[in-house]
Amino acid sequence: MADAAKRSVLVTRPEPGLSDTCHALERLGWTPCVAPMLRIIPLPLRATGTFDRVVITSGQSLDALRASVPLDIPLTAVGAKTAERARTLGFVQVDHASGTAESLIPHLGRADKAQPSHERSLLLATGRNLGADLATQLRAGGWRVQRRVVYRAESEAALTAHARALLHEERVAAILFYSAVTAAAFLNALGSDRAFLRSVRALALSSRIASVLHQAPFGEIAIASQPDQNSLLRLLGPLPLHGHTQDWRPDTP
Repeated sequence: MADAAKRSVLVTRPEPGLSDTCHALERLGWTPCVAPMLRIIPLPLRATGTFDRVVITSGQSLDALRASVPLDIPLTAVGAKTAERARTLGFVQVDHASGTAESLIPHLGRADKAQPSHERSLLLATGRNLGADLATQLRAGGWRVQRRVVYRAESEAALTAHARALLHEERVAAILFYSAVTAAAFLNALGSDRAFLRSVRALALSSRIASVLHQAPFGEIAIASQPDQNSLLRLLGPLPLHGHTQDWRPDTP
């Protein structure tokens, strides 16, 4: 059973996604504490040649794309949540892989070289310093890939005063981590206060994120069975109430 005083869960991801996660935590009975460790800055899409499909590894790419490409162009998103947001923004031909950049490769498959070259052309819209390996692997599969940077992520240098106070008061049950960059930014911002993590659970979306978190003395580091929010929240579950747990069903994709 969770300590009665430990009702808070820190959410380190930025928007889009931050608000959705906070609402999901509230439905489970937890008190979310907003502590985004990245600041996202959209960048204009540089001129490109023709392309048949857009591929995105993060919902962060969508703000730049919706003003730059036709909304009826086929768009492949990294996962279900990103695909859902793309549809909300008006994209009408959206499919998705299973949640990781690596999963995009089998999802897209090999390009059919019998097709005209423009039908094998992809626009890979990604963040600064991201996506180069994916572009290489897609090219190896026969795709003509134009990689364009449409946002950059800057780490926050400091943890919010409220989040730091909750850690000092030992009121934090868990911290959610959605990327390795976010995890590293959080640990850097926390600095010498890492000792306050000894009674805190770190919940990571992937093993790569967990490898960064092992630099700190968390009470537990747990990894989601699948790289999606529902799997991450299953590690947390509902807030225990008087020895019983409320019924909980994960969100549908």
